[in-house]
Amino acid sequence: MEIETLKAELFTAVDESVKKNLEAIVGPAVADRVEDAIKAMRLERMVSGKGGLDADVRKMFGDDIKAIARSEKAAYLESSDQAGGYLVPKEVHSEILRIAETVGLIARDARRWPQGSDELEIPRYTGSALQGEYLGEDEEGDETQEDLGVARLNVKRWQLILRLSNSLLADSSVNLSDWLMAMASEGMSYRLDREGFMGGTYAGSPFVGLLASNDVTTQTLGSGATGFEDVSLEEASTAIGSIKTAALNDAAFYFHRTVWAKIRAQKSGDNYVYGQSNLASLRRESGIQPVGEILGYPVYTTDVLPAYSASAVSTKFGVFGNLKLALAWGDRGPMEIARSTDATVGGKSLFRADQQAFRFKHRHAIAMQLPAAAVVLKTAAS
Repeated sequence: MEIETLKAELFTAVDESVKKNLEAIVGPAVADRVEDAIKAMRLERMVSGKGGLDADVRKMFGDDIKAIARSEKAAYLESSDQAGGYLVPKEVHSEILRIAETVGLIARDARRWPQGSDELEIPRYTGSALQGEYLGEDEEGDETQEDLGVARLNVKRWQLILRLSNSLLADSSVNLSDWLMAMASEGMSYRLDREGFMGGTYAGSPFVGLLASNDVTTQTLGSGATGFEDVSLEEASTAIGSIKTAALNDAAFYFHRTVWAKIRAQKSGDNYVYGQSNLASLRRESGIQPVGEILGYPVYTTDVLPAYSASAVSTKFGVFGNLKLALAWGDRGPMEIARSTDATVGGKSLFRADQQAFRFKHRHAIAMQLPAAAVVLKTAAS
């Protein structure tokens, strides 16, 4: 048997085994997205030689995972604080963030601030456009930054737990490290999206997102526009006009996929209201791609925003804006991995099932940086 054929069969066997276990934790939809991320990583490496970590580093990371499984502390990993666990190497942490940017919107588009402590103050400008002033000879200038305030990135601890069989850990190859990185990236990017858009609107949320922020402008649709699908060209134009010119360059519309499906289907006579002739030019080099356009601005869909089934009067449901300016997210440092052989995860005794659970933990924060760079769409009251 040729070596390439053998490698392909091994990849398939490991993929199916990990995916089966992954579905039990995060569900089939997320498991499919992780599988797609892995395929994209492999294809990128084959075609361009790029795609993050090289084979040696990934193999070392995979060996480290197995060493943790055997209760051995690999020299490649650093020990963490008294909470237990092992910090992944900086290269692996960077790769996790790189993958997160391909499957999430906030991780890719919001401004990332590396944090050396659990609280970081960043500048937040709330005034009108800065323009300065002209001075004559021997004149003193006035302060022009009186509206420069502070946004605080207060770190919270996020974690994700995955259950794997001991036989899989013992027999798998470099491929396992790909899966673990993609899974951690998917979980973190989804939660960042949920907090960035919906934080503060549901129980247990530690951050305030765009739909819950009192500082972000809310645009209520006109009288009679009581459904999520009632976004007319006039309403879209008003949203665009409410954002300062300097923030429009990277601005986009954001809806739940089921909402966009309804908006996109609008017709005026025999013609669709929202044509898509310019869509190809709006595509990105990597990551989530636009699914449509409105008046020349890309439309992205995310499952964290309200679905069409939640359509009701006086309800916030969509966003238009520049996420890089509107939102900031803090990265507190390397992701930590810990493992257990005797815990109960998802109602399953790990000891009795001959399995192990890996806990991924990361510290990050989200805050509004420039609220004026976004507007939230809300249905009319009647």
